[in-house]
Amino acid sequence: MNLGLSGKKVVVTGGSSGIGAAIVKTFLEEGAHVYFCGRDQIKIDTVLAELAQYSHLHAKQLDVTQEQDFKAWIDEIGQVDVFVPNVSALSSDWEQCINTDVLATVRNIDCVLPALTGDNPAVTFIGSTSASVSERGGNAYGAMKAAVTHYVQSLSKTHAGKIRFNIVAPAATLFDGGGWDKFRIAAPERFEEKVNNLPMKRLATPQEIADGVVFVSSARASYIAGEVIHIDGGEADSASF
Repeated sequence: MNLGLSGKKVVVTGGSSGIGAAIVKTFLEEGAHVYFCGRDQIKIDTVLAELAQYSHLHAKQLDVTQEQDFKAWIDEIGQVDVFVPNVSALSSDWEQCINTDVLATVRNIDCVLPALTGDNPAVTFIGSTSASVSERGGNAYGAMKAAVTHYVQSLSKTHAGKIRFNIVAPAATLFDGGGWDKFRIAAPERFEEKVNNLPMKRLATPQEIADGVVFVSSARASYIAGEVIHIDGGEADSASF
């Protein structure tokens, strides 16, 4: 299926590893011009090396909580067709989550809004199933994802017919060096328990999340707006952990 993304300018925050890196790669495969940022230059260089065959890939080392640095980057890019805010503190610390997951995301979106002037522009926020499912130890992370989900859905109504806003909410996703990979190594029995409680008996892959993100960000999803799209392998709220 041609998603109509060839030549489109896509901005992805937190694109240097895991789900973010898979999103970057999948947009590139669809012919988009991708601009991504991350805090770790070594991780950025790794992604650039792995995707060196794409001339329309651009990267920037920056911290999205630094509002002026982020704005300067967007000003350099100019018009944006798709924005994917994908940065999270992945922490139980309330202050850290408020600053990174909420305030930075809100400010980043506000900064990008004036640049979303193309045909069928879209913002696809990377949320989490934790926003709607209470978990042991969820604390700040799930609450902050829920707050931004509400905000993004409100933006969908505010900008209806002009900019599409959606949320892709992944369940537990496994990739090298990620949180679930570390948990798998540190607590293999509990990890196995988690897996056995899942309908598909496995965690998601970053590619499975990325495929959903790229589709809903494309013109092929032009009538999908204000939705929370759970990519959870059928888990829903039946297997809290």
